[in-house]
Amino acid sequence: MPLLIVTGLPSSGKTTVSERIADFFKSKNDKAAQNVQIVSDDLNGSYSSSIYNDSHQEREQRSFLRSEVQKRLAKESPVICDSLNYIKGFRYELFCIAKLVKTTYCVVQCSSSKETCTWLNSFQVDNHRYTDDTLDALSMRYEPPEEKNRWDSPLFRLEITKEAGPKSVDIPFDDIYRVLFEGQALPPNLSTQSAPLAATNFLYELDRATQQVVQSIVELQKTAVPGDFLTVASCADKVEMRKVRSLAELSRLRRQFMTYTKSHPVEDIDKIASLFVNFLNNNR
Repeated sequence: MPLLIVTGLPSSGKTTVSERIADFFKSKNDKAAQNVQIVSDDLNGSYSSSIYNDSHQEREQRSFLRSEVQKRLAKESPVICDSLNYIKGFRYELFCIAKLVKTTYCVVQCSSSKETCTWLNSFQVDNHRYTDDTLDALSMRYEPPEEKNRWDSPLFRLEITKEAGPKSVDIPFDDIYRVLFEGQALPPNLSTQSAPLAATNFLYELDRATQQVVQSIVELQKTAVPGDFLTVASCADKVEMRKVRSLAELSRLRRQFMTYTKSHPVEDIDKIASLFVNFLNNNR
């Protein structure tokens, strides 16, 4: 079932926009759309905007959201993820979940100035109201979606202002619906079956595949906690995160793997990433 990610600065109207989109889906003569579920921070009973002042609590909240999204998609319910979703690595993880279940996906950004967010923040209830310092810090850390990134596309950007607030801003409901319920599902991860690799290309493919895995791990670790399983690029196997690994450590293990694999080459290029992931999981 489709996955829609809503992102934006704190108090930029994401929840109101999410609810308006959900109401539109429910109004359609489409049983699948009518079954839409919103995964929001409030599902976690202990949530408060103060978690963003504690990096450990923030990582736990993202882990909670990721788990709730995956659980609901597995039950074939359309999901709207209503949260800051301000880290591109976290949006990439959610994108990978959508790929895993072979569903459609899009991103809606509530684009708003910090001044407008401060104004909207003044109307929030206590546990959702951000302090000025927290709002400033999150605004600095926000990584806005870019349509050139596959995990940020298709992208629908809504301009939230005092005049066109989240309750009245124009939302392209029909376009969003067509993308999610009539569009083409994301392809699954690359198959492990392919033509034998030519010897002259082996070193290039070995370098490329292992470098992609390392880059994915470095990015995904930013939003994960020990015990998580990381879904890396072009690989069905997952990296078990027992601790945060530095780039230096990952590079050292990559060199060890490459040294071994050069003397024991594989014919199927798509197995390289999986073999490297298994190697990392076995080297704690």
